[in-house]
Amino acid sequence: MRTMRKTNKAGVILGLGMLLFAPRASFGQAPERTPVATTPHFAFYSDFDTNLNDALIAAGLAHKGGKPELFHSGDEVSCFGKLPPSARAAWEGAVGYYAEIISPADWSDRQQHLIRVQLAGFDEELKDAGARQFVEIARSFRAAATPAYKACRWAAQDEKNRRWIEELKSQLAAYEEKIAPRLEQLYRKRWEGLPIPADVVETVDWSGANSIIRYPAGGHLLISSSYQGPTALEVVFHEASHLLMDRNDPLQQALDSAAKAVDFRLPGNLWHVVLFYTTGEAVRRILDDGGKPGYTPMVYGIFDRGTWVGYRKALESAWRPYIDGERALPEAAASLIEALRKPAPPQPPGDGHPR
Repeated sequence: MRTMRKTNKAGVILGLGMLLFAPRASFGQAPERTPVATTPHFAFYSDFDTNLNDALIAAGLAHKGGKPELFHSGDEVSCFGKLPPSARAAWEGAVGYYAEIISPADWSDRQQHLIRVQLAGFDEELKDAGARQFVEIARSFRAAATPAYKACRWAAQDEKNRRWIEELKSQLAAYEEKIAPRLEQLYRKRWEGLPIPADVVETVDWSGANSIIRYPAGGHLLISSSYQGPTALEVVFHEASHLLMDRNDPLQQALDSAAKAVDFRLPGNLWHVVLFYTTGEAVRRILDDGGKPGYTPMVYGIFDRGTWVGYRKALESAWRPYIDGERALPEAAASLIEALRKPAPPQPPGDGHPR
């Protein structure tokens, strides 16, 4: 039987107490973070606070939805039950706060985005007192949840993260120096802000991966350790490709120009479909050339689920020649827009894929 919990009042009192008495970190200084592994294009982290935040978001969603949650199901139940009452209550209060304030928001909404940039060390993004106060309150709840997470979960999660990074590192050693310049060619943009920080966690969200772009250069990736094998390689480069395909970057500009030339309104998710297809095809072909044939890019799994399937024929007939080097970017963009004009592709309410 699932234990019901009273969290709101106790959690708020607990959080305010932590906020009043916890030592304050100074804004404008990045937290001390040491990467587990660094390659020419990526710096991979298994960061305690980032993983704790990920666990609390997932636990908050599960709690709010009445689903099994961390420390109330699975292997950690016994450990959690042996903790002092204060540590258990602190965890419960933090989950209650996240369930009400942070977990229901999307990762790009203010609640989660502000915490995300603070954890990544981008404190310059916290532009006003309200934003700084918000992340401090969230930090205080994470501090309260730390004893339980450290005692019953962190060692296993850190080991899992590091094993995932080590396995990916071997793939990057074989393919990074081929995939990265190929993506520069396809997106018509050079990599900047290297190495790109990438935090590895358990969940991320329903998509399992997302990215934020940092101006004037670089960004931050958040990747779930659930991705395995060549898919993990594609996911990392997919998220990094967002840094090459922002609104003012060559591929999006080519699509915009081609659409304006024929007075066609671009589907809002077309740029993302093109990104999925372009990066996925680049990874697949380099794996093929490297003696690892048979990889199916993630976009085909999305097509198979019935999402974006209306784009498939247009991509394969009009955009593939660009990837093959048989068509210039402006011509490929114009051909893709022409292929999409009639009939218009379906617009499902959700993407059903990583960002």
